[in-house]
Amino acid sequence: MPSQRRHIRLTFVKTGESVVAEMLDDEAPTVCQKVWESLPQEGGTLHGQYSGAEVFILIEPLDTPYENTCQLPLPGEILYFLDTGGGVLNPRKTGEICIVYGRGVTLRGWEGVPTHCCLFARIPGDWKYDWVAFAEACRRVRTVGPQPLRIERA
Repeated sequence: MPSQRRHIRLTFVKTGESVVAEMLDDEAPTVCQKVWESLPQEGGTLHGQYSGAEVFILIEPLDTPYENTCQLPLPGEILYFLDTGGGVLNPRKTGEICIVYGRGVTLRGWEGVPTHCCLFARIPGDWKYDWVAFAEACRRVRTVGPQPLRIERA
């Protein structure tokens, strides 16, 4: 691990829950740089329909290779996903920044197709003890609907 990592702040705009995450430049250097250059980002969070305890915002697609991919992310991991489009549910190419807020997530696309995302950042600490309010805000997206989330350099 490098001695000094870059950080990003994720904030639910209306309610104020916020966390700071470490970028994993040593594990996903190209994705981290492309995400960093694209910041700030803000969008309505959507709750994952197929994967489990994860929320995401849609962003313009990033021109980056897939690196540091995973299918079974842990709580607090932040990922980049590129939907190449052309499917029934999404005809156009889009990017997503996904935040995993609980256990048991298996990344899946529409119709349950297994997929992989680029792991590029991690919220330090434990989701059940250290960033409970942020995890609860993510969980509320499932019942309340999209909530504006800002992602910016910290």
